[in-house]
Amino acid sequence: MKKLVTLLLALALGFGLKAQCPLNQAVDFTATDCHGTEVHLFDILDGGQYVLIDFFFVNCGPCQQATPKVVESYYAMGCNMHDVFYMEISDRDSDAACQNWCQNYGVEYPTIGGPAGGSGICNTYQIGAFPTVILIAPDRQILINDLWPINNAQTVINALEQHGLQQHDCNTPSYNPQVSITVDQVLETEVTATFTPNADCASYGYMMATEAEIQEWMGIAGLDLPEYLWTYGMPGSGVISNTFGDLTPNTEYHIYAVPADIDGNLGEVVIEPVTTTPGGGSDIMPDFTATDIEGNGAKPCSSISSSPATRTASNPCPT
Repeated sequence: MKKLVTLLLALALGFGLKAQCPLNQAVDFTATDCHGTEVHLFDILDGGQYVLIDFFFVNCGPCQQATPKVVESYYAMGCNMHDVFYMEISDRDSDAACQNWCQNYGVEYPTIGGPAGGSGICNTYQIGAFPTVILIAPDRQILINDLWPINNAQTVINALEQHGLQQHDCNTPSYNPQVSITVDQVLETEVTATFTPNADCASYGYMMATEAEIQEWMGIAGLDLPEYLWTYGMPGSGVISNTFGDLTPNTEYHIYAVPADIDGNLGEVVIEPVTTTPGGGSDIMPDFTATDIEGNGAKPCSSISSSPATRTASNPCPT
């Protein structure tokens, strides 16, 4: 009976009274891992990666059993170079203890100890069970509040793939495709812009539309903005200058571009707002017939086309 009580207490210490992070939206944090590298959560998310966080502590038995499986999935998902970025956070362990932990279990991703910020982060995320593995999307939404039990590495991989993340080879280089937009000229019904990709951008899709138009088109197609631009936008590669015509005067438009790397992975959408100039009257005087002060009928000069050199004092209009 005593052994059973002891076992139950040990399990309670490992798993806690609740088995998940209760938050739905991520809270930003900046901390330094046990190897001296600063980790800023929202910077990673803003870069387009999902973030997997394993909350643990080194003397937690279930953590010791789960970590090798999480590490194996880390290698299968591309070693923090592709869709997902792994990190682990302890609520109590020193940097030295975390370094020893990393060496023992082959952890290569950031490990944040308790005194280095881990304690505060665990409190913020209201972690009451260890291990607790969560997944955060780039839009800050917590998609997985508690991945448990972790039977093997495939458990983690399957959970990530259900959210659209893909496996990658760790030896495959990581690309960061980008494209910039420069507005060259703005007229009443035309806008000229230049698109300049960086070295990692193999191609891109671009278009110009009002906010209402792009929202309507995305809704009809059932696609988010990056996929819509890539599917229906004008294709580009290298530096391109394009003139968008048939625009409405004095109207706000957005120029959109989405870059892609050599593997077809889409980068961050670039949006450049621009407002066409107000419409004005014609530069050409309308035709009319009038009588001058001497009573002579005359037509305006603009109705006669000739060279200014033929004008005379008696005939101020070209003939």
